[in-house]
Amino acid sequence: MKKSVTSLLVFIFLAGITLNLYASTQESKSKLRKEIVQVKYINASMARDLLKSYSSRSGKIQAIYEKNALIIEDIPEVVEKLLSMLKEIDVRPLDLQFTVDLILGSLFSESKSGLLERELRSDPVIRELQKLLKYQSFKRLDSSVIKVQDNKRSYQRMGGQGIGLLLRMAPRFIKEEKADTFQVELRLTKQEGINKEGKEISSTLIDTTLTLKSGERTVVGVSKLDGGDKALILIVSGKAIK
Repeated sequence: MKKSVTSLLVFIFLAGITLNLYASTQESKSKLRKEIVQVKYINASMARDLLKSYSSRSGKIQAIYEKNALIIEDIPEVVEKLLSMLKEIDVRPLDLQFTVDLILGSLFSESKSGLLERELRSDPVIRELQKLLKYQSFKRLDSSVIKVQDNKRSYQRMGGQGIGLLLRMAPRFIKEEKADTFQVELRLTKQEGINKEGKEISSTLIDTTLTLKSGERTVVGVSKLDGGDKALILIVSGKAIK
């Protein structure tokens, strides 16, 4: 009889603990706050991955891919913290501006009577190239100002009609104490024709990733043309538009 009473008391005790845990869980769920937030500038899945480590055990963050939005469900104080963090990371990308000069270098000296060529002769970057390269004359084929947002891609036709050059840039802005810098993926291709399927055939002239300081003009690369007698040279400078 005593054993039966003891067993009953243990059962009642365990049942009480279970009910208290259930009630605590239900109370916790009832206190959760749910917010549906539209993400404006970054990818919703990226925002979810950045925020999820800061949610509580009872919270969850879901991404609505088709609407680029988040469903945040958590205790109120955590939701407030997550919403504040989202405002910090979901910001409009910085506007960047690059100036790109497309220069044709030649082994043979050409007429230097033109105003443009006189300007090139006084260009400090060209003067440095004359010391480093064997080309005797330089001619500017094109100069473009390219505006692109941070971590976005830009495509720019260069060289003028009939030359068929396409410049692709993918920059990333890096804020540093001494000087702002850019890491830029850059590819220059030349259209060679159209194949039977109607698709463009192109060859890659320059394909590189470089780091340049804001406002500093940098020689990107040299691509030989016409059996090496001539070469295309890219000179790039960039800055952030405040």
